[in-house]
Amino acid sequence: MNGIARTAIIVCGVLAAVGACAQEFPAKPLRLIVPLLPGSGTDVVARTFANAFSQALGQQVVVENKAGAATALGANFVVRSTPDGYTLLVATTSTLAVLPTVQSTPYDTVKDLAPIAAFSTAPFVLCVSADSRFKTLVDLIATAKAEPGKLTYASSGTGTMTQMAVELVSVVAKINLLHVPYKGVTGAYPDVLGGRIDLIADAPASTLPQIKANRFRALAVTGARRSPMLPDVLTVAEAGLKGAEAVFVTGILAPSGTPRTVLTRLQNAALKVAQSAEFREFLAQQGYEPLSANAADFSQHVKDGLVKWAAVVRERNIKVEQ
Repeated sequence: MNGIARTAIIVCGVLAAVGACAQEFPAKPLRLIVPLLPGSGTDVVARTFANAFSQALGQQVVVENKAGAATALGANFVVRSTPDGYTLLVATTSTLAVLPTVQSTPYDTVKDLAPIAAFSTAPFVLCVSADSRFKTLVDLIATAKAEPGKLTYASSGTGTMTQMAVELVSVVAKINLLHVPYKGVTGAYPDVLGGRIDLIADAPASTLPQIKANRFRALAVTGARRSPMLPDVLTVAEAGLKGAEAVFVTGILAPSGTPRTVLTRLQNAALKVAQSAEFREFLAQQGYEPLSANAADFSQHVKDGLVKWAAVVRERNIKVEQ
């Protein structure tokens, strides 16, 4: 056998092995890393997604919580893992597009992570106490302009989406509100009801019980369209603030360098779950809206978000102490 023939056999063997590996994926259980504590909204959604994802892939998907460093710990764990498709990240707009704009992270969202698919979204609801003097968002903005820096809003902490959603509204409306951070935005609910905090932005699932009980008044939702949970509440654009939209998207990602064939397999399975009636119904029960975004659309959402939130951070000089 001459050298050319031997080389041809070796090349064929390598190609066959690569093809076999691609066909066999996944050949072992997958790890789905949630960078938050067990029981969080993202964790609950991730676990239900993982169960359906397991069936779609024909392989077990195990959820692991790695909380810390405002979700950067779990994200970096995935970034540093072997790019073989067996260690994946569940992440939200907060981790992917907001966190890197308010503090340094040990990873580059765009360079170090490969989006696979996004499967849920939710807007924020701008709420005041039902006894508040503000009947509409227009009322609140007019007062904020007349009394700059006197009206207050609460968030779950500096650099979180509950702050950024309000700051974006403030940028578009050209107003200044006094930020009062809490450890969790729901911790501010008593102060909103007591009139000590004027405004909050929180998820529909959290605010809806308060609205139905006539404790909160919803002024607007920050989505591009009205929330199915609050069909009578205006969007920020309908309230005169086009460009103040802010949504919370959740999806899965892999480390950069993961083989394209593996990413495609994962994307197809994830979209199958996202489009299933059972999963969409579950999301609705949890206060989320269904989403079925492929890798390209999810990637664009992240890139657009990085630009959008970096501009808000610069204009408002938002800083997180580390």
